[in-house]
Amino acid sequence: MPTILVVGARGIPDCEGGAEKNAERLFPLIAAQGLRVVLMGLRRNIHQAEYRGVELVGAPESRIFKTDKLLYYFSAVLAAVRLRPDIVHLQGLGSAIMLWAYKLLGIRTVVRYGSADYILDKWGFLGKLGFLAAEYQLRFADAVIAVAPSLADRLRERGIVGNVHVIANALDDRADFTEDDAVRLPSEPFILAVGRLTVQKNVDRLIRGFNLMAERVPGVRLLIAGGVDDEAYVDQLKPLLGDRVVLLGKLPRSSLGALYKAATLYVNASVHEGSSNAVLEAISWGCPLQLSGIRENRDFGLPDHFYFDQDDPAAIAKALEAALRRPEHHVADLSRFMTWTAVAEQTRAIYDEAMKHSRPRRAPAMRHA
Repeated sequence: MPTILVVGARGIPDCEGGAEKNAERLFPLIAAQGLRVVLMGLRRNIHQAEYRGVELVGAPESRIFKTDKLLYYFSAVLAAVRLRPDIVHLQGLGSAIMLWAYKLLGIRTVVRYGSADYILDKWGFLGKLGFLAAEYQLRFADAVIAVAPSLADRLRERGIVGNVHVIANALDDRADFTEDDAVRLPSEPFILAVGRLTVQKNVDRLIRGFNLMAERVPGVRLLIAGGVDDEAYVDQLKPLLGDRVVLLGKLPRSSLGALYKAATLYVNASVHEGSSNAVLEAISWGCPLQLSGIRENRDFGLPDHFYFDQDDPAAIAKALEAALRRPEHHVADLSRFMTWTAVAEQTRAIYDEAMKHSRPRRAPAMRHA
């Protein structure tokens, strides 16, 4: 039985983040195809030994250079030495910093390229240098899976072409979400945003735009579901908050179904994304949408009236008001989007191609956290 070692997702299930959501949906389907899948996450996010056929292993962590993953990445290389997998699947660009080590070990590598986070100022010089080093190494991977055409274009501009495949994230089955009482829903209409409270998610301009709109459209609230990554940024948001803006905090992904179902409108105002899982979740629930006009959001291929200028609060206000007045014109066609079954089938085809010339490996058992 071929063995896949997954590195770069902090944990599953119900762990916040795009790489984690992708892993939670994809790898149980890969395991169901008869492959042994071992996912190594951060120890604090691994709470069970197995999830839907995927073996879960916890790794230690440290806080160095604004990241908790350097020790984790090094530990994953040692795990690969013990496990001897047929393929190491690196679930994000950061985890590709150690791609050279897997190649020296003779292990096939597949890398998911979910976003180019290093363009954000939060990482500083050393962080950006690490991401750039990881991105340069992608040319040596057996395969790279870009989650959006714009990301594949970015790699092409850097001379990384022949090993790049585009496989988008997918729509969800509503059965994967609970409809419990984890969130008390407001009685009035509300606009929903889902994502961590970061500069990347452009929460400050979103709130400013909402406040402008609220002067003209009374009786609507803005609910934002997401954890806090940057306390200083959240402090900047506090003067913008009123009784019509509600910060729900971090919620389990499985509990978001009630919010998507009841939302009058879903909004993504990000200045940087990959292929937003939260947007796809909202589409799965039939939410009317308004999205920032960045390239990655435009990769969804929706009509122009679904998009707004994310840098202009007045444009955000105008877009929100337009969608609230004619929500039926802002519902996406579900038939345009991938299913997770299709994502798993395409990923398996990439694995099969990568393993064609690899030597069989005898995989020992891993010790679970």
